[in-house]
Amino acid sequence: MIRRYLHALVVSCGMLLAIPLNQAGATEQSYRDLLDTLRDNGTLDLVQYYDLVDALDETDTSHEETEGGPGLGGRLMVDLAKYNEDEVDLGDGTELRQARLGLEGSFDSAWGYELGVEFADGDADVKDAYISYQGFERARLQIGQFKEPFGLEVLTSSGSITFMERALVSELVPGRHIGVGLATHGKGWSLAGGLFGGAFDDDSDDEGDEAWGLSARVTAAPWRKKRKTLHFGAAVSTRSPDDEREISFDTGPESNLTDVSYLDTDDIDDVDQVDRYGLEAALVLGSWSIQTEYVQAKIERREGMSELEFDGSYVYVSWLMTGESRNYRRQKGSFSGIEPDSDRGAWELALRFSEFDLNDEDVTGGAAEQVTLGLNWYANSSTRFMLNYVRVDNDEDADADGDVSGDDDPEILQFRAQIDF
Repeated sequence: MIRRYLHALVVSCGMLLAIPLNQAGATEQSYRDLLDTLRDNGTLDLVQYYDLVDALDETDTSHEETEGGPGLGGRLMVDLAKYNEDEVDLGDGTELRQARLGLEGSFDSAWGYELGVEFADGDADVKDAYISYQGFERARLQIGQFKEPFGLEVLTSSGSITFMERALVSELVPGRHIGVGLATHGKGWSLAGGLFGGAFDDDSDDEGDEAWGLSARVTAAPWRKKRKTLHFGAAVSTRSPDDEREISFDTGPESNLTDVSYLDTDDIDDVDQVDRYGLEAALVLGSWSIQTEYVQAKIERREGMSELEFDGSYVYVSWLMTGESRNYRRQKGSFSGIEPDSDRGAWELALRFSEFDLNDEDVTGGAAEQVTLGLNWYANSSTRFMLNYVRVDNDEDADADGDVSGDDDPEILQFRAQIDF
């Protein structure tokens, strides 16, 4: 048995090494296809196959990285949007949704770093900026600014999410902060947690204490076969505000071009603590997939004031009409981009329903439901074109904290050209 396993491992590694990492078309999908072939012809049994798939998931084959030398990458997104306004002028137009450059590298096979800078808003905005240590077995330590471990759609790269914008409820997810985090994983599960302060661009004009919090996320993929995955996840976060003891939540429709934030709580004062809870699930069956999340935030205020509770959710179904399947990364509990099976690219059709409620007790931030229909063409593994139709249904309190009319129900047609390099 051991001899057979070693033979399969040697054959697999030898064939993998025969394909240069920087050869055109030699992508992660190429390696997966090779492992599928070795499994189908009996060279690998299922245990060996999934061991090697897990090992491949732990290796970033998206770019060649030399020890000590940075790998340079980036992303460019160009959007245009047409709004069929109901009550409020949202403003048709175009924008650079993202113009991002990033450096990533490693030293001594254990120490690594990443620095990503966003230029789309006219100012340099630091995204991920951290030092990492990967000398542990199946574990990774990060120190710096990065996303807190919370949520499925937020932890999936913006270059790989199914729709142009994430669902409304992502406003409740903690996002990027400076801190220290530790992540580990096994066969079919992952666990991550960390201690976080504020973001790099938080106001530091005064000498008061900054906000701090704890977050943790666990995922499991109990069912994983070729082109089939069942994913479950749960996350929890607790955060104490800074010395001003204020927080706020606001978001516009699932379209970034407009500045109108229909849902807006304004500043909530006398906050002692914010607790967040998240549940997530996804199912991939060949070219079909379904994904859903629910997020709740509870705001504890000073003694004598009522607790506030906001929540939201989304569910969507997608169909890769050309037969491809979504790629799941078990060690991170998230999805990566689509790899077209042919030179003609891959086509995807998707439908999402999302809802978000910022009304509770004395706070009337508004509530909304949205339906998004999406069509994506993946010209190759790095280039994608997206078309989204969004129908918005706002309640009467969704008035941008009194700046616009409530009960406004616009329709949105938007397009994106995107490239990762």
